[in-house]
Amino acid sequence: MKKIITLLFISSICAASLYAQMTPVIATVDVQRVLNDYTAFQKAVEKVKGSVAPVEEEMKRMQANIEDIVTTGREVEAKVKNPALDEEAKAEARAQVATLQAQLQQAQIELQQFRQQAQQLAQQGQKEQLAPLQQKAVDAVKQVAQDKGIDLVVPLNTVVFAADALEISDAVIAVLNAAE
Repeated sequence: MKKIITLLFISSICAASLYAQMTPVIATVDVQRVLNDYTAFQKAVEKVKGSVAPVEEEMKRMQANIEDIVTTGREVEAKVKNPALDEEAKAEARAQVATLQAQLQQAQIELQQFRQQAQQLAQQGQKEQLAPLQQKAVDAVKQVAQDKGIDLVVPLNTVVFAADALEISDAVIAVLNAAE
């Protein structure tokens, strides 16, 4: 029995020392640089921006309209407070203020709805155009890691310090752009 326990103890020490000798190979990747230098990704980004640009222009136009309503409202409110105006003119100005307030509320509601639609459009573009390319970038990182015998790849922006020799961003970019 003593021999079995001793044999198990020695076996476990040998196994632990072998396991301790297997040092994992680690690398870093600059995710932002990979995506910036990935030509298909940048084309997709431009396509998404192009589809959102008209919506942004319309939102700017709507915002300018709201600002015009606010400016007009301030001018009319100044009329209401003018002691030189007679009551009939003040009543007319108050009615105009009420109309402008209703227009302002409606314009703000429309702008909010338009913003939500624009956000949905941008998210849809992200999902349809960019997400598949981001997955290709992850796959390229995996491929480079396997080719180089790397066990762990971490994003460069989450590391306090890493030697330049550990970075595989150039290799990943090369794999991605070669596939185009």
